[in-house]
Amino acid sequence: MVHVIPDITIFVQLVLFLIFMVVMKKVYFDPYLEGLQEREETIEKLFKEAEENNQKTQEILEEVNKILEQVKAESKKVLDEARKETNEQVAAILKKAQEEAEKEIEDARKEVERVVEIEKKTMDVIIKKLAEEIVQKILPKEKAA
Repeated sequence: MVHVIPDITIFVQLVLFLIFMVVMKKVYFDPYLEGLQEREETIEKLFKEAEENNQKTQEILEEVNKILEQVKAESKKVLDEARKETNEQVAAILKKAQEEAEKEIEDARKEVERVVEIEKKTMDVIIKKLAEEIVQKILPKEKAA
């Protein structure tokens, strides 16, 4: 009867791989995923603020439209010249409200882009530091072996 002695190197390699994966998870993956989640939360917050600003803009436009209707009703009673001046004023108000809305939306978009860029740079720094730490931890072990 022939007895086969199992080769334990496979088991040792499996254990080493599992240890490596646990270390990578704690050192690299968890902080990286946490940073991504923070970035997503920041972006969501900025988008919510942009939506709120857009809602406020819509309310302002509704108010302006109500004012426009009142001005139109009153302008029927006034001479042609007064009607012309009133319409010009309303147009200026609408243009200003639209410009303000566009400016707020643009500012919010720029802020989102700025925050995303900052987060990207922060993540790059974190990744580089983690990579350096991993290399420093691995190289002394390789030199000792």
